[in-house]
Amino acid sequence: MIEHLKIILLHFEQIIEHRARSFIWFLLALINPLILIMFWRGANKDSLSGQITISELTIYYFFLIIAVTFLMSHIEEDVAYYDIKQGNLVRYLLRPISYYWIKFYEELPYRVLQGFYGLIILAILFSFFGNFASLILTPLISILSVLIAIFAYFISFTFKMIVGLLAFWFVEIGGLFNVMEVIIVVFAGLIMPISLMPLPIKNLANYLPFSYIVYYPVFAFLGKFAELRLVEIILTQILWLLILLTVYKILWIKGIKKFTGVGN
Repeated sequence: MIEHLKIILLHFEQIIEHRARSFIWFLLALINPLILIMFWRGANKDSLSGQITISELTIYYFFLIIAVTFLMSHIEEDVAYYDIKQGNLVRYLLRPISYYWIKFYEELPYRVLQGFYGLIILAILFSFFGNFASLILTPLISILSVLIAIFAYFISFTFKMIVGLLAFWFVEIGGLFNVMEVIIVVFAGLIMPISLMPLPIKNLANYLPFSYIVYYPVFAFLGKFAELRLVEIILTQILWLLILLTVYKILWIKGIKKFTGVGN
């Protein structure tokens, strides 16, 4: 355990040295929710069909900033391009820690630092637009919401690891990354809450893991779900995480047999 903690702290030191780059990536994640807030506030309120108020939608996008920075992993390009395509995977194979956890420790500091930026922005937004917030969270709901956020990050990270491992079989992986990002943007609730989407898309989103990465964690912290519903969400997240871990394990075992030290 101490060794693992030292590895994490070492990566934190490296991230702090390049904190400006992390801040730029954070700004990119910040722009989209702010644009969507302006869009909805300028749109016809009747378009919301009484399902959600402008104030509730605004606070949703405020929390979306935190969710995207904290919970959305971006490890796939590092796995695909640097480790598999360039052959850097060789230096991980003989380490006593599995490749999954090594990359987890590398990615975690990025999420923490960018999430910290998100908390600062959220505090600023609340100082100017605090009248939008009316959050009532009991201790139990708060604990369950934190668990949902933790499982959401593991689902996001594991899924992105799977996408990265596909570079074992694809010569050009960039197009696949772009397709995956579009799917995530739609079905994770990054454009709008899934509850506002057409019924077919809403039903499909509930059967995919992406809504459990962003949409459900945000609504959990907004206090929109009762305790029983939060438990159901956690159980579904655990199921998805087990499925994704199984897929990752299969791809890793099959993919490592195709790997050569000089790259593909």
